[in-house]
Amino acid sequence: MFDPVSLEIMWSRLINITEECWVTIWRTAFSTIIGEAQDFGCELLDARANSIAHSPRSMPVFNLTLPQAIKALFESFPPNELEDGDVLITNDPWVCAGHLFDLAVVTPVFRSGQMAGLVGSIGHCSDIGGTKDSGHAREVYEEGLQIPPLKLYRAGRLNNDVAAMIRRNVRRPEMVFGDIQAQVGSNRIGAQRLLEFMEEYGLETLEPLAHEVQHRAETAMREAIAAVPDGTYTSEVEFEVAGQRLRLPCKVIVAGDELTVDWEGAPPELPFGGVNCTGTYAAAHTTYALKSILTPEIPSNAGCFRPLHVRAPEGSVLNCRYPASVNQRTMVGWFCGPAVFRALAPVLADHVQAFTGLPALCAGYGRDAHGRTFNDHIMFGGGQGGGRNTDGNSAVLYPTSAANVPVEMFEQRTPLMVERKELIPDSAGAGRHRGGLGQQVVIRKLYDDGLPVQAQVLPHGIGSPLEGLLGGRSAGPGRYKIAGKVITKAAGLTQLAELRKSSDVVILEAAGGSGFGAPRERPLELVQRDLTEGYITPRGLAAYGARMRNGKVVRSPMKRLAKTKRVVIARPAGPKQSPVTEIATRLRRSGVPANSLPKFAGWQAISSQGIPGTARAAGGTLRRSSRPPPAKAPAGAAPALRPLPATTGATPPRRLRARTPSPARPDPAPLPAVLPSTAGAPHPARRGSAPLPRRRRRDLQSRPG
Repeated sequence: MFDPVSLEIMWSRLINITEECWVTIWRTAFSTIIGEAQDFGCELLDARANSIAHSPRSMPVFNLTLPQAIKALFESFPPNELEDGDVLITNDPWVCAGHLFDLAVVTPVFRSGQMAGLVGSIGHCSDIGGTKDSGHAREVYEEGLQIPPLKLYRAGRLNNDVAAMIRRNVRRPEMVFGDIQAQVGSNRIGAQRLLEFMEEYGLETLEPLAHEVQHRAETAMREAIAAVPDGTYTSEVEFEVAGQRLRLPCKVIVAGDELTVDWEGAPPELPFGGVNCTGTYAAAHTTYALKSILTPEIPSNAGCFRPLHVRAPEGSVLNCRYPASVNQRTMVGWFCGPAVFRALAPVLADHVQAFTGLPALCAGYGRDAHGRTFNDHIMFGGGQGGGRNTDGNSAVLYPTSAANVPVEMFEQRTPLMVERKELIPDSAGAGRHRGGLGQQVVIRKLYDDGLPVQAQVLPHGIGSPLEGLLGGRSAGPGRYKIAGKVITKAAGLTQLAELRKSSDVVILEAAGGSGFGAPRERPLELVQRDLTEGYITPRGLAAYGARMRNGKVVRSPMKRLAKTKRVVIARPAGPKQSPVTEIATRLRRSGVPANSLPKFAGWQAISSQGIPGTARAAGGTLRRSSRPPPAKAPAGAAPALRPLPATTGATPPRRLRARTPSPARPDPAPLPAVLPSTAGAPHPARRGSAPLPRRRRRDLQSRPG
């Protein structure tokens, strides 16, 4: 029905409509979290709530959860009961984007009295009420205002009851409701542009065009999956959260042109901390990673995800039950993508990246000297993981598409000063392609006015460095410091600090990205470049198997295996002893533990010419062997060493140079299994005995077998 050229033009036009919606929110939003950090997304959908196009700059997880939110809205407001001018709203975490801060605002578009499609957006509002100390919340009721599916506008008129409820329950209501109105205005622009588009091309309905673009995207995804060998690919990631170590096992099952990710074995939901993920949120982060691996060049729509399936056990940390706390669900959900990358790395190494240092956030809240309330955020990213063909970028807010908040904007809105914001040398994981560098941000209270400022700190990756891929090394973990206290473990999750003096500071460090490939394979010229630009220091050269020589970076020699430590067992001074007693005495004086006698097999290390009988080590005790003594060698012949038995998994026994045999002595009583310690006792030579001749000491030195 559509020729390829016309289809490409029309598809691009639809994407451009969503981009105009995105720019509208960006320019009219009130808060830094939306207007600067760009934590929102815009989408165009058909009348059945299937995605057709979204802005390329939209938050990926919002593009994937908005269709689910609209289908849930349809359960309360069926499409045939909607009318022109209606605007729907909800922030239900179990049908929307996973926590209460993300509000979905949806506008149906009508042409000739029939609903032709929908325009919608999800934005992270600056506040939703509830506790600021989300790390101790046990239920979603403590986390803020829950907005069930409601009509914010009815036939073009604002529902003042809903507006009043929202304003009454949030901090800075003019900012929160201003952001919501920015979303409403964006939808209105999108609806207007969509109707103009349909008029221009003479389309009474979007169904044929939507079907075509979705079908082509689905075909491309199925072809990409079919190119992956059938099988089950597994991985797991471990990280620290809520004071405990969690393990996420990931199983990727490829069968023909269908792909399933199974999170069976995920930990049960946690009773506090807000780190639980709803099923829709976990599925969104999982399929987003798969889309970026398999068909990154295809514009995203509903067709891309039809061959992809996600399973997570109900009641787990990736599919929690209502009313579990979910405010900080990124603490867990952001590890879904790395687990998928790790599982598929053996077969899709050219398409995956190593673990990325996760973003950090700090929010300042309080009242200034004029009594005005402030509540604004600053976000910044860590280092991107290295890939097969490229180094990771620095200061990236992956797995979001958010932006680094300008320091000047944050400082203008709060009585806080960003004292330092810099990349951290040596913070990238080493590899054939290294990761990007992490960031350090130092925030200080500006005035000594006695007015408290609540600093809400949300770090990620604390105590959770993940190894690189295919031999790459991990980057260091993130950390933060509040008023002099350094936090290196994710025990408290979100930290709520009160800054009262200008000397009170918050120091946040976002981790660098992990490396890809063996570090010694990195070309020296790239190592030299990183050193020159300050990305690594001379101390960090060792991670790449390099060092400085005459002012240049050169390759360090490969480390050789450590030589076997020689054991010198000297004959004790004093009266001559029987061979068995003498061997035991030498072992004791050399520091060899008694329980290692069977492995050491010291009796075998002496030439058969040096023992008139034979001995054996049994049960930790040196005893006379039942085997007959060996025949004496002819006079003048070189002493023969007995072949040593094979020792599987152990270091071969050592042999000592032969010496002149001693005369036979009567058999002594068996030695005890644990020889008495001689620590602190004077050596017999110190009690007047003559020292051993140099020749004998040299002759008795052990040598590798």
